[in-house]
Amino acid sequence: MEIVIVGAGPIGCYTAQLLKKYGIKSFRIIEEHAEVGKPVKCAGIVGKPVFDDSLIPLSSGSILNRINGASFFYRGDSFKIERSDVALVIDREKFDKELSRGLEVECGIKLLEVEGEQYKGSRYRLKTDQSDIWADVVIGADGPRSRVRKFIDSKGNNGNSIGDSDSPGPEETNFYKGVQYRIKLEDEFFSRDMTRVYIRDGIPFFVWIIPEGDGIIRLGVISENGRRELEKIIEEEGIKGEIIDRLAGIIPLGLCQSVYRKVAVVGDAARQVKPLTGGGIYYGMKAAEILVECIREGKLAEYDKRWKSKFGREIKFGLWARKVYERLNKSEHGLEDIFLLFKENAKFIERAANFENHSLVFREALKRPKIFAKAGKILWRNLGKILF
Repeated sequence: MEIVIVGAGPIGCYTAQLLKKYGIKSFRIIEEHAEVGKPVKCAGIVGKPVFDDSLIPLSSGSILNRINGASFFYRGDSFKIERSDVALVIDREKFDKELSRGLEVECGIKLLEVEGEQYKGSRYRLKTDQSDIWADVVIGADGPRSRVRKFIDSKGNNGNSIGDSDSPGPEETNFYKGVQYRIKLEDEFFSRDMTRVYIRDGIPFFVWIIPEGDGIIRLGVISENGRRELEKIIEEEGIKGEIIDRLAGIIPLGLCQSVYRKVAVVGDAARQVKPLTGGGIYYGMKAAEILVECIREGKLAEYDKRWKSKFGREIKFGLWARKVYERLNKSEHGLEDIFLLFKENAKFIERAANFENHSLVFREALKRPKIFAKAGKILWRNLGKILF
């Protein structure tokens, strides 16, 4: 059985390392870029469980800083959430390269198209800009605009993703643009272990400042006019320094069919992304573990069902919460009401919040009548905008 993994980002490499770990050696991994880890398209902050829960040892050499909480800002008001060692700032290029260590990654090969089963459904042809590659199993870890996922989507209900004829076709995905600057500060006046989150009217996510260390910050935003928003923050906060790097990326949010017969997608290609923050490494790694488990058991058709049963509900909740947040952002006092609710309950959030499972704090809030009642009033006042 020949397995071909398309994409040597962290999830593609993690999948390959798991195959090696369990003695599956007949695989190839191809990558369209000239080297692993470039270009960087990620904010570079992960929850501690990315390292703690990994099934293979991850080197701490890529960790640049440890984060102990966040300060939140909205229209001159602010509050703080503190949690020791809640997140890690990583060098994404180094993180990816360390994950690829020991793998024979074939760089500079761009997938153009996946063609359907040949020879009575036993093989797939991957057309690349170099030559054709034949595979028994195809794993797409090729990012938001995945060509492997495009093949799965084209099959719709003709596939057999969960073992029956009623498998869902492609579902709606929203794509968001992210932009980030790395700035070497003239004066290091930001906290070295606290991120800063700016809630802003008119943008779907938020602006962030991540302290990388050595006087460098990462200033980023997910927005259609990202560079304009960053320039506003630079001016408002009086940030002085040299922009030493710029990066941009796409965040895909939604749910989609993630397997068709012997073709599967994982990570951003499968929309395994936290809808409230846009982070995808942790979910991608957990899904990769399930994917490899299904391959080992000869039950690839169960992959979609298994990973969605584990954290699909969390993604669905996040998509709902994101929709509510974006609708409230369009109301006159929606963001202000939400910000004040969070500020009043900062200590509760500090205890209950989970970096990887955002619904946990909401489930705990339901057990507290005062929080639940106030949140209900905010939603009721804005019901029309939320529904329509």
